[in-house]
Amino acid sequence: MKPAHCLTLIIAAASLSLNACQSTSSGEQTPVSAVQNTMNTDFSLPEIPPAKLFQHATPEIFKLDNGMDVWYVHNPLIPLMSLKVVFTQGASIDPADKSGRSSMTAILLKEGANGKSAQQISNEIEFIGATLSPAITQDAASITLQSMTQFFEQGLDILADIWLKPSFEQSAFDRIQKIVLNGLKQREDAPTAIAKLASNRDYFGEDHPYARSADGYIDTISGMSLKDIQEAYQQIFTPSRAAFIAVGNIPADELKKMLNSRFGSLNITPVADEMPKPEVPAPVRRLTIVDKPNAPQTVIRIYQPAIVATSLKTLPWQFINIPFGGSFTSRLMQNIREDKGYSYGANAVVASQKFAGVLLSTSQVATEVTGAALKEFLYELDRLPKGDFTQEEFERARETWKSELVQSFETQSGVLATISSLYLNQKPVDAINAFARSLDSFTLEQFNEIAREFPTIDQISITLVGDKNTILEQIKDMALPQPTFRDLEGKIIP
Repeated sequence: MKPAHCLTLIIAAASLSLNACQSTSSGEQTPVSAVQNTMNTDFSLPEIPPAKLFQHATPEIFKLDNGMDVWYVHNPLIPLMSLKVVFTQGASIDPADKSGRSSMTAILLKEGANGKSAQQISNEIEFIGATLSPAITQDAASITLQSMTQFFEQGLDILADIWLKPSFEQSAFDRIQKIVLNGLKQREDAPTAIAKLASNRDYFGEDHPYARSADGYIDTISGMSLKDIQEAYQQIFTPSRAAFIAVGNIPADELKKMLNSRFGSLNITPVADEMPKPEVPAPVRRLTIVDKPNAPQTVIRIYQPAIVATSLKTLPWQFINIPFGGSFTSRLMQNIREDKGYSYGANAVVASQKFAGVLLSTSQVATEVTGAALKEFLYELDRLPKGDFTQEEFERARETWKSELVQSFETQSGVLATISSLYLNQKPVDAINAFARSLDSFTLEQFNEIAREFPTIDQISITLVGDKNTILEQIKDMALPQPTFRDLEGKIIP
């Protein structure tokens, strides 16, 4: 039978079946809806129970023989170990003329240690299928090890080498310095990176450590020496500032023995912060423009004051941000992408750090709609502290928060990152669980009350990276401050 004939028969059969449902023995027609209603009374669908409250596993806390802290989440189901050595100081201690020093130091840890070359260290890591990654932020540093359980002790030996016995050879320094400088030159072609440099300087002020790039600048990296690296290493990667955060299937008593045998005899002495708490300038309205002639897009980056990382209020602030700019259904995304079509995306994040927090709102928009898009940002930011979220927005935000909480604990890497953040920000191990328990009794009134704590647009720092002449023409009728102009590294142009 030909395919066309088969299709005809199928359609005919479907038609006869429908007619049969609609016909009675007397030839009268019965509506399909009536048949469906009859069918629906024959059985009832089972009720879907409400989702159970998710509570993440809290770490077991103990100390090594020398007093070093260990936070450990035991997960016996997966033969994998993830461990992070965290250090309670970061790039913020770099002098202004040595910006990028700490970042260079972190890179150089793997460039030779305990008599081994960078290639030998790389081969050892690769041989056991592990990853070993030093990293630096403004407030902290870390070395992360992940490996299969059977190779974990070998991984610990490599970690001990690069942390405690780095070579810091001149030849390695010279090579990495060239690589870093090349990366900084390439940064000048990345508008979002340029916007971050300018925004930080504009908002925090020229003298604040957060105003400076953790990766450094061309002039600061060019003028750096191996001695600078050695000084940063002593300040940041000292065992006196270190703690261990781990997740995996090794029993806690065995992990403690492994860590004690390698690190339990290190000399630990109380140390104070290398610098006093830096003051953030009083927030006022600011506007900065970085010129990228003929740029097809403009980067909009807006800073406003937010909560600091050590505060328990970071969790409710992040909750409020979900319907404002932290999800695809947020007000920013729906306004600027879905309704206006100015951009592929617009979002906001509560970026909390040790000494200051920022509500960052950002997007990349077509150059010809820069002014119009900026007006929409200002509209939504002005609306936010009025606390007028609807019940639907609130309930959707609550379900999103619960879902994202579960997702953040789906992998060992996620668990490690979250627990490390709790430790470094001096929060109780139960802080996230406690907030999760409070969500079901949270009300819309409470939600909007917290929203009213958010900053007004009188405390706003706007950075625009794009074609200067086009930007100025489009914003000339807007009630904005006189602009400051900065170069591609965020420095003020006189």
